[in-house]
Amino acid sequence: MRIRKGPGRAAEDLHRRMERMMEHLLFNAEIAAASGRVWVPRADIIETETSTRITLEIPGVPRDAIDITVQGSFVRIEGVRREPAPGGCVRWHQMEIVYGAFERLIALPFDIDPERIQATCEDGFLVIDIRRDPAGPRNVPVEPL
Repeated sequence: MRIRKGPGRAAEDLHRRMERMMEHLLFNAEIAAASGRVWVPRADIIETETSTRITLEIPGVPRDAIDITVQGSFVRIEGVRREPAPGGCVRWHQMEIVYGAFERLIALPFDIDPERIQATCEDGFLVIDIRRDPAGPRNVPVEPL
C-alpha cells in the first residue's frame, strides 16, 4: 500500500513555511530597527533543573567588546563586531557578513541573582550560565513583632 500526499497539501505546506520564514525575517528586522542596531545574533536558551544556559552566536566579536547587564529577570547582551580594515583592498566583490553594534534583550521567567552568573566566550559562541537553587523545602523563620 502506498500513501501519497496530494498536490494541494504540498502547496499548503510550502505556503506555511514561507509565512514562517517571512515572520522570522520581519521579526529580526523589527528588533534591529527598534534598537537602532545593525544585526541581531541568534540565541539558544536551554533550561535544566538547576540552571538556564543562554548561547549566542557571535563570531568575530572579541571578549572585551561584549557587555552583559542583568536587571530583575532580564539579561541584556551588547557588543560590537568591527569591520576588518580593507588593507590593500580596492573594492568589495561581495559583502554578506554584517558588522556593527548588536543587542539582545532576553527575558527569563525568574529573577536573576547576578552572583550566580558565569559567562564564557569560545569559538564564536558566548555561553551564559545562570545557576538556580533547586526548588525544595526550606525553613522560614518567624520574626517576633
